Amino acid sequence: MKRIKSVDTIRGLCILLMILGHLMDWWIIPDDRWLIFILFAFLAPIAATGFMFISGFSAILSYKRKVTNIEGSNGLTIRKVKSIYIIRALLLLIVALLYNTAIAFGIPDPTWIWAWNILQTIAISLLLGWLFLNTSKTFRVLVGIVLLVSNQFISPFLLLYEGQTNIYGLLFYILFHPLEQFTILSYFSIFLIGTVVGDLFFDVNKISDQEERKHAIKYVFITPLLLIGIISVSFSFIFRFPDILFRRTFSSLVFSIGFILIFLSILLYIEEFEVIKTKKSYRFFFYYSFYSFTIYLAHDPLYFIFFQQLNALTIWIGLVGTTFLITLLLKGVYKKWGRKASLKTQLSILSLVILKIIEKKESKNN
Repeated sequence: MKRIKSVDTIRGLCILLMILGHLMDWWIIPDDRWLIFILFAFLAPIAATGFMFISGFSAILSYKRKVTNIEGSNGLTIRKVKSIYIIRALLLLIVALLYNTAIAFGIPDPTWIWAWNILQTIAISLLLGWLFLNTSKTFRVLVGIVLLVSNQFISPFLLLYEGQTNIYGLLFYILFHPLEQFTILSYFSIFLIGTVVGDLFFDVNKISDQEERKHAIKYVFITPLLLIGIISVSFSFIFRFPDILFRRTFSSLVFSIGFILIFLSILLYIEEFEVIKTKKSYRFFFYYSFYSFTIYLAHDPLYFIFFQQLNALTIWIGLVGTTFLITLLLKGVYKKWGRKASLKTQLSILSLVILKIIEKKESKNN
């Protein structure tokens, strides 16, 4: 299956928005922090939601593609597909915990060894998601909605016990530390919804007859996706309207999901029906998508460059200039090293190596 430009665009845009949000948070002077609230009231939830949604979308596509190709492959089995999936998720979790440990030493605050950064949330979501990949789409949607709604009641209840050493304090630490990050209940629900949409796309995309395929993409996939997105966005404005301005509220999350559904449906329509030629503009977001995990790990040293030195005007020079330089760097890295510089690719290769070692040990024991 060829790379889906729309998916790369959303993933690349989301990681770029997250990086720019971090830079603004680090670099802007305290007196001008009002700008962060104005700009990221909508953008921050969309970026986080979009990244988790696309992670679920991509995970199910990768899984379905490998399962479909088992019969024509050399030695690939369901057991191997499962093993590679789980090993890769565990390796990503190790990377996330090492990243957290580095931050915990830098702050210093040992509680940050367990913290819901995007890497940890995706790793745990992949591990939990394995339990649902073979379940029905309806079941996954229902579980996602239940988790999303339940989170709005569980979070404020456990917040009362933050920092305490009882069972509720421990549950808060496990599920919501820190509260402003990618906490697992809400973002795993978004991941699950992403797997459902990815599953639907896989079903229509595998149609061999191109005319029938395009008809299905337009009327079975894009149109319902667009309608659900519009309904979700409308609901988020009607349901406790001011809440939509605050990250992690139910309204904000529903708005973000709806926005991503609308955005994906529009991009896919443009891509599939070639409304406009997207090849050149697509490359910009492709680099950020291709190296998304790598960028996330590598951008932290930028914290020190202009720490609390830029105002509401000069911050734009810093952000635009940094984006330009990062893009040039990613383009150069891609031309010289390609997949070798991708953390995702290296984790996949390492997963295969570990699986072969395990299989050799098992064969010796047998």
